[in-house]
Amino acid sequence: MSLYKKVYWSIREGRLLGPGFYLRRVSGLLGRKYHVATIKGIGPVHVRPDNTDADAFVQVFGKKGYDVSKLTQFSRMTVAYKRILDSGRKPIIIDAGANVGAASLWFSRQFPLATILAVEPDPGNAEVCRLNTRAVPAIQVIQAAIGSAPGLVSLTGSEASAGWAVQTKRNSNNGRVPIRTIPDLLLDVQDPTELFLVKIDIEGFESDLFSDNLEWVDEATVIVIEPHDRLFPGQGTSSGFQRVLGARAFEMLISGESLFYIRLPQTPS
Repeated sequence: MSLYKKVYWSIREGRLLGPGFYLRRVSGLLGRKYHVATIKGIGPVHVRPDNTDADAFVQVFGKKGYDVSKLTQFSRMTVAYKRILDSGRKPIIIDAGANVGAASLWFSRQFPLATILAVEPDPGNAEVCRLNTRAVPAIQVIQAAIGSAPGLVSLTGSEASAGWAVQTKRNSNNGRVPIRTIPDLLLDVQDPTELFLVKIDIEGFESDLFSDNLEWVDEATVIVIEPHDRLFPGQGTSSGFQRVLGARAFEMLISGESLFYIRLPQTPS
């Protein structure tokens, strides 16, 4: 990146999130493992100085990539959230591909009484995610991949992408990271629950997630997914979720880099 672009993005980050984010470069020069910056309205967060951690916070809190609160359909989301609470159950949000916890923090502010399961396969990212979410008891960090069936995955891309786009691949022989299914995750929560929202940003592994065991799709009110066909040209990684979600009663909205599938209201029979 040229010096001009670095200065431009540093100024932009400062305007979006506060000047503390720019100072992470000083922490990098000093050899610090983490830089702690304060986001307006959120509080202190940890980012690795020479990593893409800050980009996640810029996307979520600066560009507001998951903010659909100004759209009419958001009221349907809040009605479903309150209905679950009024029924005595706990709304469950699954943040699949939690990275360093930015999206989990965002959803915890929008839906403060929900339990959020932040699922992240990369150990370095999961460590930062725990640091960033430890002040929010409702967020549980689970170091695992998420897929259609149990198994193991190997990770690729950690060094090349500096944490931003770690990819998972099923590998029964040499994989070291366990795969959790969405039904399996829900069983871990002791309270009476209902699946409310599933956010999926898993770098192409959505093709596995939507290949089998799809009962959870009919339970969720909202499914948020970032497609990755651009990373895997010719492989059709989005074809599975397009087929599955297109066959069900969802409306689709676009927000930032993500597609929001929000369940349509049931009509009286």
